[in-house]
Amino acid sequence: MKDHADRDTHRDTNRDTSGLSRRSFLTGSALFGAATVVGATSLAACAPKAGGGANANGSGGETQGGQGTQGASSPSFLNPPAPITETADMKTLECDVCVVGLGLSGVSACREASEKGAKVIGIDKGFDLGFRSGEFGTFGSELIHRQLGIPQPATQEAVNELMKVMGNRPNAQLLNYWIASSGGDLDWYISPVDYELLPNDHTAPVGDKEMIVLPERFPINENYDWRTENYPCFPGMVHLLPDHSPALRASFAIAQAAGAEAYFNTRGEQLIKDGDRVVGVYATDENGGLIRINASKGVVLTCGDMSSDREMLAYYCPQAMAYGSYFSTMDANGKPVNTGDGHKMAMWAGAAMEVGPYAPMTHSLGTNSIGIDPFLMVNIKGVRFANEDAGAQELQNQIKRQPGGNTWQIFDSRWPEELQYMPQCFGGVTHFVPAEQEAEYEHIINHFAGGYASKTYFQSEIERGSIIEAASIDELAEKTGMPADALKATITRYNELAAKGVDEDFCKVSSRLFAVDTAPFYAANFGDSGMLVVIGGIDVDEKLRALDPEKTLIPGLYIAGNTQGGRFLVDYPVTVAGASHSMALAFGRLAGRMAAEEA
Repeated sequence: MKDHADRDTHRDTNRDTSGLSRRSFLTGSALFGAATVVGATSLAACAPKAGGGANANGSGGETQGGQGTQGASSPSFLNPPAPITETADMKTLECDVCVVGLGLSGVSACREASEKGAKVIGIDKGFDLGFRSGEFGTFGSELIHRQLGIPQPATQEAVNELMKVMGNRPNAQLLNYWIASSGGDLDWYISPVDYELLPNDHTAPVGDKEMIVLPERFPINENYDWRTENYPCFPGMVHLLPDHSPALRASFAIAQAAGAEAYFNTRGEQLIKDGDRVVGVYATDENGGLIRINASKGVVLTCGDMSSDREMLAYYCPQAMAYGSYFSTMDANGKPVNTGDGHKMAMWAGAAMEVGPYAPMTHSLGTNSIGIDPFLMVNIKGVRFANEDAGAQELQNQIKRQPGGNTWQIFDSRWPEELQYMPQCFGGVTHFVPAEQEAEYEHIINHFAGGYASKTYFQSEIERGSIIEAASIDELAEKTGMPADALKATITRYNELAAKGVDEDFCKVSSRLFAVDTAPFYAANFGDSGMLVVIGGIDVDEKLRALDPEKTLIPGLYIAGNTQGGRFLVDYPVTVAGASHSMALAFGRLAGRMAAEEA
C-alpha cells in the first residue's frame, strides 16, 4: 500500500547503496533501483480482512470515470464490505495525522506533517518503504537548475502543453501548483543527503557520495528547440542515482526524529467517520489483529495505483488490460501492493473517482544505443504506418495497434552522424561518442537511454540480438521475418521522400528524414512495453481534500500520489519526463501540510 511513481523497479533488500563507484553509477542496474529496507518500527505483515464502511457510491459509473465495460451489475469493489466490529483486544493508537501508504508521497506527507508539529503515524501493508528509480521532472530548483543555469519554460507554457496532450482534462490549478513548487520540493527532499551534483549529463562523478544528482540532457543540444517540436520534451529532468532511496530514507528519518511512528506489514482496511468527517483508520496486522488509529486532524491516503487489481482495470481503464503489470512491488505475503486500496477506502467513505479516461503508463524506450529516435519504422508486414517523430508514450500507442503489436526500427550505417538531429527527449539518443573517447564516456554510454551511444556499445547490442545487422535489405527482411518485397518497396518510397526533403506520407520533419541506402543495414525491434502504473484516482480540490460526487468536501480526508485524481488523464505525457515522481513528492508534501494545519 504505497505510492510508487514512474519507472520500473524490483525489490532487493540485500543491496548496499551506501557507496557508488564511478563505473557503476549510471549502469542499467543502477538506474532501475531496487527498494531497500528502511529502518523503522514494524508490525508483522497482515492478511487482508474485510472491513466495513458507509457512504459507498457508484462513482465508478459512466458519469464518474468508468470506461465502457460496466453492465447492469456493479463490480464488487464498489460494494462496501461489512462494518468492522471492534473487539476487546483491539489495539488503539492516537495521532494527529495518519498516513496510509509509505512510498514517496506517503513519506513526504509524514515528514512535512511532522515538521509542522503534528504527531504522525504511518502504515503500509508492505514490509518497507517503496520507491522506483530516481527520475524527477522538476522546475526551478535552486540547488540544481538555477545553480547550473538550466533553461526551462515558463510555468504556464509547460501547463498549457501538458493540458493539450492530455485533452484538457486534468486540473490545471493542480498542475500550476506542482510546477511552481516542484523545484523547492526537490531541494527540500535532497538537502539532507550527502550528494554530488554533476555539472552536466556526461561528467563522471569524482567521489563516492551517497547519491549522484545528474541533470539529464544538459546542456541542451543546439539542434533541439522544444518550442518547435510536435511532441516537445521540456528540459530539466533530474536523475537521482542509483535511485532516490537515500533521500527517501533521510526524509523518513527526519519524520521519525520528530516523533513519527511507522507500522509496516499493516494493511488499512477502512476509514472511520464521525458524521461526515474522517477521524481515523481501521487496520489489521499479519495475524488479522484489529488496530484502530484515531487521527484527530485527518487521514492522508497515499496507497499507490490500481494496476494489480484486474477488476478495477476492467472497469476504469479497460485498455490497460492488454498490458502486463510487471512492476508492482510485493508485500510480505508475496502479493502485489498496487491494488487500489486507497481508492476503495475513499469511495466507501463517500469520495468520488475522477472522470476518466485514466492514463496507463506504457511508454516505449527502445535500445540503449538508438532509443526512440525517429528513424524509419515499419510493422511486421514491412509497411510504414505513422510519423515516427512521436513521444515514447504516443509511439507505444501506435505500436500496440499494429499486427501482433510488433514493429521494427530501420536505419543504416550512417546512424552515428544522424543522432545529432534527433529530438532531445525522454528515451532519445543524440550524441555519438568516437572510439578514442569511449573510456571517458563509459559511464554515460552504459546509462539506459542516457542520450549517448558508441560503436562498441552498439556492437554489444548486435551480439545480444537487440539490434539486427544485415549486408542487404533482403538479408534484413530474412532475419526479421518481414516480407522482402514489401520492405524494399517501403524503403524505396522512404528514400524518395528523403531525397525530396518532404515527407508527403506522414509529414515527419525533413531534418529527421534520413535515407536508408548505405550498408550495413540495421533493425531494432519495438514490441509491447510493460505497464508501470495506471494513473487515475479520487477527485480532490486544490488543497488535496477529497470530494464527493457533488464536489462537496469530505472533512479530514486528503489524497496524494497515485491514489489522487486531477494529474494525468488519457495518457501519461513524457513532455516532462519524471513528472510522476515529481508530483508524488510535491502533492505528498502538500497533503501532509494541509492535514497538519487542519483546524
